[in-house]
Amino acid sequence: MSLLPNSDSPVPAETASRSRGPEEVTERLLNSAITVFSERGFESATVSDIARTCGLTTGAIYARWPTKRELFTAVIEHTSAQRMLLLIKDAEATTAEKLTMLGATLFISTRDDTRNLWIEACVSASREPSLHPAVAQCQEAEAGDLAEIVAEGKASGVIDPSLSTDAVVFLCQSLSLGTYLAMRVQAEERGRPTDDDWSEIVARLIRAIRPGH
Repeated sequence: MSLLPNSDSPVPAETASRSRGPEEVTERLLNSAITVFSERGFESATVSDIARTCGLTTGAIYARWPTKRELFTAVIEHTSAQRMLLLIKDAEATTAEKLTMLGATLFISTRDDTRNLWIEACVSASREPSLHPAVAQCQEAEAGDLAEIVAEGKASGVIDPSLSTDAVVFLCQSLSLGTYLAMRVQAEERGRPTDDDWSEIVARLIRAIRPGH
């Protein structure tokens, strides 16, 4: 009788995870946590739910994050680090193009676990003082990235140098949070602006912050 495993037999998820590097397993866990937290919120989501979604045991999670709160914090930091990475790192894009891309992303109506998670993070941070520092730190990191775009815009003449950078950044972040939240709760019978109408509004906002306006 052969002691070798049948090559056609399915490999259990937990066993398969051991063949992957620890970084890949951590990435899988974080991505599963993003999905579960974004769907159920911090309070309702459980570590078991996340482990089940990922096909691993709760031990794999607790070995990395001793508490659900620490896992949630890690998820917030993980998603925040990726939210604007491609936009900020696109050295060839002009400031106007970056602002236009930012405006376009505000109007994406398809389900987005990352944006859902950020809504849940903000709500949870307003209720749980222990979560506030992590959310505030991520918000500040994003503000720093946006401030770089504003500085580029002022230097290139796209943004009026007399405008407050903090005010422009705050407007961008408020629009980002507000538009997605509005789309989540909007009544189905209420018509939404067309893509062309939204693009025109964004274009006018960009023109409004140019010098001379």
